Parts: sequence; C-alpha cells; structure tokens
Amino acid sequence: TTFVNGYLPVVALLSIIGILPKIFESIAMKFESRKTKTDVQRSILGRYFYYQLANIYITVTAGSIWTAFSAIVDHPGAVFEILGRSLPTMVGFFVSLLMTKTLAGLPIIMLRPPSLLRRIFVKICFRQKFLTQREIDEVYKKETLDIGVEYPTQLLVIVICFTYACISPIILPVGSIYFLCALIVYKKQILVFYTAEYEGGGVMFPAACQRALIGLTMSQAT
Repeated sequence: TTFVNGYLPVVALLSIIGILPKIFESIAMKFESRKTKTDVQRSILGRYFYYQLANIYITVTAGSIWTAFSAIVDHPGAVFEILGRSLPTMVGFFVSLLMTKTLAGLPIIMLRPPSLLRRIFVKICFRQKFLTQREIDEVYKKETLDIGVEYPTQLLVIVICFTYACISPIILPVGSIYFLCALIVYKKQILVFYTAEYEGGGVMFPAACQRALIGLTMSQAT
C-alpha cells in the first residue's frame, strides 16, 4: 500500500506529461496552421515547458499549500514562514519523480517502444522474404529526435534542481545521477538511431536557454 501510494501519483503525472506533446502538436498544426516543422517544435517547446513549470508550482505543491491554508488564515502575517515550512515537504515527491525518470523513463527511451513493437509485429505476422524493400525500410527506418519534447523534459529536471537546491539539497545528487544517465542514453541514441528530417538552423537552442533562465528566476523567487 505504501509503495502504491508513493508511486501511483508519479506514474499518473508522467503519463499525463507523455500525452500532452501530441495535443500541443495537433494545436500547432491544425489550429494555428504552422507550416514548418521547426515552428511546430518551437510551439510545443514553449507550451510544454510552461505547463511543467505551472505543474511544479501549482498542481504538485497544492497539497502542501492547502495543508497550510488554515494556518495562514489564522496567522496571515506569518504566511511566508508557514509556506517556507510546508513547501520543502514536497521534495520527496520530486525525488521519486527523478528516480522514476531515471530508472523507467530513460530505459524506455533506449528500448524505443514504437520501433520495437513494429519489428515484433512484423516478425510474428509476416515473413520478411515476402516483404518488399519499401515495407522493410518502413519497419527499420530511423527515428527523429523531437526537440520540442526533449528540451522541456530536461528543463523540468533543471528547474526542479534549481528550486530545491537550497531548500532541500538532497535533490542535487539525484538530479546529477539522472543527467549522467541521460548523457549516456541520449548520446547513444543520437549517434546510432536518430536521424534529422529537417534543419532548424539552431533556433531551438536559444529558446531552451531562455527558458532555463526563466526556471532559474522562478527558483530564486521561491
């Protein structure tokens, strides 16, 4: 029971976070009518990052703030002191979140489930010698790195580490382990599996740097 109660919220949050990029992509292409893939990815990056930032400061911390609300009503002059005691209690959730991303999220990225399922389906249902070269190429095609999804994913960990670095420094070694594992995983994936379908001219990198500074500003305010 303790294990389920501890990890079920984390799994539910990661599931919602995994669905959102497809929704944001559909909004950018069908509602906003963005024409280039770079523009679509930039739109996803912005929305995805700000959602995760709001998720940190509103949704996840709502429990601790709600717990402290009655005390704030009774002693409104001590609001910052009360919040200062209640907000650090959420560090356990974020440690669980980073551990889940390290031990489950990164291995899933290495497995590349869409490609894996595609190959398993073909091996079970078809004989490769009867497939055309075009069908074989479709099965074994390389994948594209979705910058609009991957940048906010890393920025989320950065913002969490920024926010709790002074409040609860225990987050720092957990974040360091995540980035060490992420370096190994993404380096291999980019060198071996991922291929570029378009060229953005590096316009995504300044956007990622700007949002890292926004996260740093928010953490300093916290």
